[in-house]
Amino acid sequence: MSNATHFGERKMSGSRPAKVPSSRRESLVVLMRNRILAGEFPTGFHLQEVPLAEQLGVSRTPIRESLALLAKEGLLEPGPKRGYKIRRFSLDEIVEAYEVRATLEGMACRLLAERGLDEVDVRSLRECLEFGDRMLERGMFTDDEHEPWLEMNNALHFSLVAASRNTMLASFVEQTQRIPLSSARHVHWYKLDRENFELARRAHRHHHEIVDAIVARQSGRAEARMREHILFSQALVHEQFTHQKIGFDTVVPLRRIRG
Repeated sequence: MSNATHFGERKMSGSRPAKVPSSRRESLVVLMRNRILAGEFPTGFHLQEVPLAEQLGVSRTPIRESLALLAKEGLLEPGPKRGYKIRRFSLDEIVEAYEVRATLEGMACRLLAERGLDEVDVRSLRECLEFGDRMLERGMFTDDEHEPWLEMNNALHFSLVAASRNTMLASFVEQTQRIPLSSARHVHWYKLDRENFELARRAHRHHHEIVDAIVARQSGRAEARMREHILFSQALVHEQFTHQKIGFDTVVPLRRIRG
């Protein structure tokens, strides 16, 4: 079994591991949230209850409730005919989300280093690191490896926040990850070339340094390294989109700009 297949089979979605939804509405919310964040709808797209209900094979009521909830989360805004449309996000909003993430996830790492990790958490984090190491050993990424790498990156960040056992912190981190391009599910392989491979290698080196600092109970270093790591991604996003001719009122999914 290849590394990509091994990690790709893990049940992960969005900013947390996937789980069986407790209700039809929850299932629809998760599905539509993931589709929005994946860029499957263009910015400003009008989401209509009837076509969505027909496409998903459900009644209009759960669709209406799901859209209202996503609007409260900030992903949708009022549209024509009492409906909703995909909200536009500015580059400034995305940069700000990274700043908040850096502070919160840095805090999580400090708390973990102060308290100490149990063996189960250490083993889970080491598994993520080893998976990334095996991918990097091959010297270049292929398009098929993008999704497994995303899952590894997301799993590591999620595990660190979850291990802090601070529900308020975890809730706020989840909010920041709902801003397009700002979550741990969006790493920045804009091209499958040597330069971007080296960026991934550098980011994974950060992962090792963060985990090592936590295990060594170096709280200040753990917090600082996580902040630097997330701000590293922030700088890449800012550089990539600042000079786009189309502007950043429309969020361009990674799959449309890679290569």
